[in-house]
Amino acid sequence: MKEIMLQVKPVAGEIQTNFDEIERQLAEEARQYDGIVFTEDTRVEAKKTVADLRKLKKSIDDSRKEVKAQWMEPYNRFEARVKQMTAIVDKPINYINGQVEAFEARRLEERQAEIQQIYNEEIGELGEFLPLYRIQSDKWQNASTSSKAIRKEMSAVISNARAGKAAIEAMQSDAVPDALRKFQSCLSLPDALNYITTYEAQKAEVLRREEERRRLEEERKHQAEIERIRAEERRRVAEEEQIRREVEESVKAEVKSVDEASAAPLTAPESHTAVYTVVGTDEELQELEMAMISLGLYFERKDI
Repeated sequence: MKEIMLQVKPVAGEIQTNFDEIERQLAEEARQYDGIVFTEDTRVEAKKTVADLRKLKKSIDDSRKEVKAQWMEPYNRFEARVKQMTAIVDKPINYINGQVEAFEARRLEERQAEIQQIYNEEIGELGEFLPLYRIQSDKWQNASTSSKAIRKEMSAVISNARAGKAAIEAMQSDAVPDALRKFQSCLSLPDALNYITTYEAQKAEVLRREEERRRLEEERKHQAEIERIRAEERRRVAEEEQIRREVEESVKAEVKSVDEASAAPLTAPESHTAVYTVVGTDEELQELEMAMISLGLYFERKDI
């Protein structure tokens, strides 16, 4: 393409004005209003003063706008011509670039088909577990990346995924399905194994707490049963004590009756008083006393 050079020689201009003189006049005019106080009687004069000052300000600013419009006129004409020329250049740019983009689109389509072919040859049984979009790298689309490099990198990723999947499936844990899904999304075996480790630790803690709860519940039930048995034993002993007392009272009554009968001039069997020393457990002594009561024998117990 023939070199085309736009030559531009802007001529520096100058705006002539009496800034210094006007600034002095404005400063003198403004000083006369320093600390000025208007009253209700001079309100109309105050409004007129403000209007005059605003009119002065507008005339100064109008000068700026007029000068700017004159100053920008040559630039505006220059800018319009430049836009016309760039529009002429844009036409071949757009035409050629459309073809370049079409070439690139076809190249990307062919490269993607090549990547898909390599994937189909390498993926094996992991197709459902590891779809292409999960492992494809953006750099594989670059023209500078060779097919050999793509195959090598893809093969390494698939091999690591296969080994990681097998390692996770070999774990004896209920968390394996979730760990596989996590591994499938991030392809990080340490993260997946850490997930299983955390799950098992939490599970063990739950089981420990449940076992502790069952142990405490069994202990509570056992203690309650002991208390029930103790209460039943106390009730039985109290009933037996009550029976013993009733029998003693009955025996005493019978003995009294016998004594009274002995005082009467009647012939009665001769009674004897004997002392026995008996050694036995509380249960055995209770059985002995019950036997003597059943025989109608009067006795007194003195523990030694």
